[in-house]
Amino acid sequence: MSRIEVKGVLKTKAYFKSIHRRALNFSSVLRWARDDIKKANRANFATLGVASGKAWNALDTEYQSWKIEHYGALPTMIRSGDLYRQLTTLSGRVNHIGLKSAQFGTDQDYARFHQLGTRFMPARKIVFVPKHFAHELGVKVGEYLVYGAPGTAEYKKLKAAVFD
Repeated sequence: MSRIEVKGVLKTKAYFKSIHRRALNFSSVLRWARDDIKKANRANFATLGVASGKAWNALDTEYQSWKIEHYGALPTMIRSGDLYRQLTTLSGRVNHIGLKSAQFGTDQDYARFHQLGTRFMPARKIVFVPKHFAHELGVKVGEYLVYGAPGTAEYKKLKAAVFD
């Protein structure tokens, strides 16, 4: 007669219960997403649009002269600094992180004109999704479900169990 012995059933059940609990709240991963988009937005302004895929068109000489005269020698896409500040900090009222969803961007009225362009102004991509963002977010979600939030005791314990 054969005998089958199963060990660790309670620990396995507890582990799957913790995965289910984590699946109800993704806010820690969404905070990572916000920080990653903030970095991408900073890079986009620093590279004058190259980070979003295409360099922003230069200002026309008449407007550039007027801008320097009235505001000083500021970079393209920065005049008052409001749009830059909102996109590089993602802390305005339009930005929200919930349990399972998030919204990031700006509520500046003129942002749409910069993004899409007008008949007087070329489009300059200021709101964009970084190139490998979706893949990296998927990896972060997977790690979060399996191990928990990085830096927590649970995360360290589960990571150690996998590599022991």
